[in-house]
Amino acid sequence: METKYLKYILAFWVMVSISACEDMLEPEVKSSITGQNYWKTENDFMPYLFSVYARNRTLMADNMIRIGEERGEMWEEGYNNRFQFWDQNLTPGTTYNWTTFYGTIGHCNLLLEQIEAFEFTDQSLKNRVKAEALALRANTYFFLARVWGDVPIVLNSVEDENTPLYARSPVAEVFNQINSDISEALELFPENGYQDKYRFSKPAVYALQADVKMWTGSVLGGGKPDFDAAINAIQQVEASGVILLDDYGNIFDTDKNEEIILSVYCDRYEYTSSRINEAFLRFDTSNGADNVVELPIRLAAQQAYAVGPRLLELFEDFPMDKRISRTYIPELYEGVPRKYWANKYRGTQYADDRTPDSDIIVYRLSGLLLLKAEAYLALDDLENARIELNKVRDRADLPDVVETDKTLLGIEILNERGRELFHEGKRWLDLRRAHATGLINVYEYVPNLVGKTTPLYWPVHTNVLIKNDLLTDPLYQ
Repeated sequence: METKYLKYILAFWVMVSISACEDMLEPEVKSSITGQNYWKTENDFMPYLFSVYARNRTLMADNMIRIGEERGEMWEEGYNNRFQFWDQNLTPGTTYNWTTFYGTIGHCNLLLEQIEAFEFTDQSLKNRVKAEALALRANTYFFLARVWGDVPIVLNSVEDENTPLYARSPVAEVFNQINSDISEALELFPENGYQDKYRFSKPAVYALQADVKMWTGSVLGGGKPDFDAAINAIQQVEASGVILLDDYGNIFDTDKNEEIILSVYCDRYEYTSSRINEAFLRFDTSNGADNVVELPIRLAAQQAYAVGPRLLELFEDFPMDKRISRTYIPELYEGVPRKYWANKYRGTQYADDRTPDSDIIVYRLSGLLLLKAEAYLALDDLENARIELNKVRDRADLPDVVETDKTLLGIEILNERGRELFHEGKRWLDLRRAHATGLINVYEYVPNLVGKTTPLYWPVHTNVLIKNDLLTDPLYQ
């Protein structure tokens, strides 16, 4: 499988043997991995790390869509089976269960505990393994904190039924832990560049740090120190050699290209994104559309969502935008569009069916440049905000923004992120930051939130609450 990190298929048995760590916050949990029966040599750590990446794939690929897209304003009903997140129908019974997140955290904790006792012949390898494990843990907590706010902080592995139960910690403390893991990871990486863009690297951790600081600066009110830190982190990423590709479509057609900082590997015979299959691919080859051969159709797709009018409106004044054809595609009947479908993450059309096996992009340069523009705006540096914004617009062949009003420039940046990053797991999180700063009111901006009081943080699942009496969810009681 080339040199991809997913050689961890050879270590799949590791994940089978440690699957008992799933429910870290529940009683009577046992793990069969201990220092006595697995960790024998320094060569055991890399396969274990790859196995954690295997778990992390699902969190990154499907949850980027579930958590980052579905509560936003860019979608409308497709032809079948929409999900409760888009409906803003969130209750303890309908929400998402955080158990798998804590399973991944548990494996990171175990690896970090066990690696300390080993003397490596290659200290740089030890440092890299630790750095990647810390980055994986930080990234997982970042998902948790953005979705649920206050969540338990668990820093120990689970090895027997005597593990303690954990209460929720304030979200600020969760971010303290995230920032601590990020800082330690950055110190440990033995190189400044990339080993493999399917794995965390120093530039990828800087990208994560920028994302974290933009969230805490906006949503948690961290202000100037956080925005300054985000800009500095993005500058570090820019120094790593990434560039904006000339052809927008090549971003999604060429794996691990020069614009990408971190992505999730997908493969037909190993792993595909179920959420993209369930929600965003068109179903059935016999629909009679004029352009049926061009549509992203899969026989087993659920076609829950089609592209909504909000996205189309963002492109209305810019028919010259070079991104349009790769952003969405119309379903035409006698030349008239009936629905529009996302045209990223199309997967691969094989002889028997289409498979959603496109790599999922976590971070790429254009997204960070727009975050940088957002940070400069927050610091009242409108000139630099326009410079970063226009770098992205220039590639799309859009005219430069010359807006001098801070609020209107903020809307321009938000709109540009909508055009540039549609269907890449960013939109709901962008709206949350914009809501926190007062740029928009999501209860007026998102159609399915109008007239509702659904909290922006998600409820804790009932199955989690009933297994741990230390957990409460005051927002949904």
